[in-house]
Amino acid sequence: MKVVLLYSGGLDSSLVLRILQEWNAEIYPLFMYNQFLSCKNAPELPDLHVLDVSKDFIDIVRNPEHGYGKNLNPCIDCRILMLKKAKEYLKQKKGDFIVTGEVLDQRPMSQHLEQLMLIDKKASCEGLVVRPLSGALLPSTKAETEGLIDRNLLLAIKGRSRKIALSMAEKMNITPFMSPSGGCLLTDPGFCRRLADLMRYKEKIEVRDIELLKIGRHFRLDDETKLIVGRDEEENNTIETMVRAPDYFLYVPDTGSPNALFIGKKKNLERAAAITARYSDKKNDDTVEVYYRLKKIVKAMKVQPTSNEDLATWRI
Repeated sequence: MKVVLLYSGGLDSSLVLRILQEWNAEIYPLFMYNQFLSCKNAPELPDLHVLDVSKDFIDIVRNPEHGYGKNLNPCIDCRILMLKKAKEYLKQKKGDFIVTGEVLDQRPMSQHLEQLMLIDKKASCEGLVVRPLSGALLPSTKAETEGLIDRNLLLAIKGRSRKIALSMAEKMNITPFMSPSGGCLLTDPGFCRRLADLMRYKEKIEVRDIELLKIGRHFRLDDETKLIVGRDEEENNTIETMVRAPDYFLYVPDTGSPNALFIGKKKNLERAAAITARYSDKKNDDTVEVYYRLKKIVKAMKVQPTSNEDLATWRI
């Protein structure tokens, strides 16, 4: 049998990978990446196919058909998208069925029985998805009715406890494994505040916009203008590489200073410089000279560092 495995590198998908190996299945592991994952790299696995679904996912996050979870996580629509993409890959590989590491009732929004069945239906994958960790508790799949797998081999794990899965991983000597779902930033309240602000003020969201949400301190200066200030050397370097016309790049020379990225109207540039000065080592000076660069032209302005009270007004 030939199967496509939705593989995240987490505990559950790692267990299922080992189970499929014991079944002597021909496995095509598939990792779907999007900009809302905190992981920077795909898990290490031979023959892993990596698919970037960021553009599709941005549209889903803005307007999910089945709503959000506790924050801005559209879990049901996310799973539907993943199964649709997995089905396309299954056809490409002429495989028999799709396999996931999902556990019944483990996640409140997307893994109750009725939700799992809804997801399969919306993705046109009814009967096509095998969930080995909970399969004994779920309706039979085509793989079972066609004799490709024995239902007695399916497990009956249920609920949010990880004890059974962790015990299995220890017995199978499976270590290490990644955090669930690669660490979805859409469950993080701080990230979601920034995302909500972005969706409120920008109609067409690009992949770069999501990348910028992951770094720095963010300030909303008006409807069309925001400032991103680096918090450490790594973020400073990232900000410098992500500047593009007509953005401004700000910094305070000859002292410890963050790099800052200014996007929007020039009339707010002085305020942006004052915020940048506030985070430099010269923040206690009466005035600070802040350099700003547009394309290759560098200029400077003297500003008074912003007060903590004003920072709270603009900070997202």
